[in-house]
Amino acid sequence: MKSREAVFKALEEGLKLSSSITGLQYMLIDGKLHSRHSERSDWNESNLGFDSPPSWLSLQTMKS
Repeated sequence: MKSREAVFKALEEGLKLSSSITGLQYMLIDGKLHSRHSERSDWNESNLGFDSPPSWLSLQTMKS
């Protein structure tokens, strides 16, 4: 993603995001950020704020 704002806009639109580096997936559930490892099915609340460019530059939208 190009910016922190782009990340939150995509999440607010209901998209799931995936990190090409860590393999973690992100989505909003009840307005709160959740993450999971790509091999697991359970989502856990995350306090990640995407505060630095490395935290959002590797994110991409997931295909349904």
